[in-house]
Amino acid sequence: MIALYPGSFDPVTLGHLDVIERGCKLFERVIVAVLGNPNKKPLFTVEERIEQMRDSTQHLNNLEVASFDGLTVDYAKLRNAQVLLRGLRVLSDFELELQMALINKTLSTEIETVFLATSKEYSFLSSSAVKEIARFGGSVDHLVPNHVAKKIYKCYARNQPQDLNPNKMDSV
Repeated sequence: MIALYPGSFDPVTLGHLDVIERGCKLFERVIVAVLGNPNKKPLFTVEERIEQMRDSTQHLNNLEVASFDGLTVDYAKLRNAQVLLRGLRVLSDFELELQMALINKTLSTEIETVFLATSKEYSFLSSSAVKEIARFGGSVDHLVPNHVAKKIYKCYARNQPQDLNPNKMDSV
């Protein structure tokens, strides 16, 4: 059975990787589908996110990383996926994900949604939180793969105005 794990993954977190690794144990094949979310301003391009995901999952033999635009269920059909894999952290995730699963069911009765509860050590973790921590100069080394953390730090160092650098001491 093929599972499709869609998301923006901007950036990929250790929580995402937890769901992916566990999904790879449950399904014959998992396709991670990186998409651009028109409602969000991404830190990384789709191509950069695909590269980061591939680098983070190269140890998984039954995983493929791809990208798509459009409806998730249409892409799942195109890729012969029977399952949409979704991770759940907290109750508010469940409400949104259940709504999405029910909507997807109206679009395709052939595709099921399977929810995996995140491991407890990642229950607080989101890509948005990672970006906010990094934006204000905090460490994200324990939240994302090392190669992703380095790219996040470079991105914020490049975009942060010099006069807002918290490490810079101005003399008055």
